[in-house]
Amino acid sequence: MKRLSLRDGIITTVAYADIFGYPLTLEELAMWFPLKRSHLAQQGETLKRLKRSRVAGVDYYGLHSVSQLVSVRHKREIWSKKKMEFAKRIGWWFRFVPTISLVGVTGGLAMANAKKQDDIDLFFVTKKGTLWVSRLVTTLIAELLGVRRRPKDTKVMNKVCLNMFMAEDAAALPPKERDLFAAHEVLQMVPLWERDGTYQKFLAANSWVKKFLPNAWKEKYEMINVQCTMRGIRVFLDIVHFTLRIIEPIARFVQLWYMRNRRTNEVISGSIIRFHPTDARVWVRDALGARLARYNIPLDKVFCGS
Repeated sequence: MKRLSLRDGIITTVAYADIFGYPLTLEELAMWFPLKRSHLAQQGETLKRLKRSRVAGVDYYGLHSVSQLVSVRHKREIWSKKKMEFAKRIGWWFRFVPTISLVGVTGGLAMANAKKQDDIDLFFVTKKGTLWVSRLVTTLIAELLGVRRRPKDTKVMNKVCLNMFMAEDAAALPPKERDLFAAHEVLQMVPLWERDGTYQKFLAANSWVKKFLPNAWKEKYEMINVQCTMRGIRVFLDIVHFTLRIIEPIARFVQLWYMRNRRTNEVISGSIIRFHPTDARVWVRDALGARLARYNIPLDKVFCGS
């Protein structure tokens, strides 16, 4: 991002948010700005060229007419608040799985930009050597609670999508996936709870995101305030953890066997399990490219950071 001009940085920030119909406040623009925050003050003229709407004393910026989008954003914030409370209640049950170190919310809900009919995307970090057994147990819990989103479900409002598991000893995203999209996904994730400082370790392992979003990384890393949980029954959890780790190979075999004829766009390795019906990275990149082309900003320089 070093060769990105200040003007292009502002346009890129607003354009990325525009993909999701999300007008930005000046504070949010500064947070997701791809260069040092202080540089933003030097671009008053560029800000004036953006579309702006003032609502309740707050300015919102976008590429196009903003007033209607602000109204939609406020409605989604109301829906998101209710969904987040629901996610916290569901997430509480996963604390009884000792092989899970962190549970977080991703997707539109993480940005308080969820639609009323949206499901809830959850992200998990697991203890070393327990990736598959952790997924198995969390799936069973979601099934028992009646909230699990199944692949063929059409009515998914407030269903829980267990769409990503990462092992804590390999929490850094692979180099080939390190781009603007992934940087946003890492920093937008909202942890519901953690154990043993896992969220801070996750951010530290993915410090490469500073290349794309230095202000957001600094703010997230320095303002960590996630509570550790279940300390009172630590001995019991350690025993269960030991037992689950023993059956990890069986859990892996059973799930891979079940998935053998159902695979689509899943990403599966020794340290990550990711389930997405469609590859969001592709359509986000294309949508951003279409917007940046109007301002003669090369997509590759922005998206890949080259």
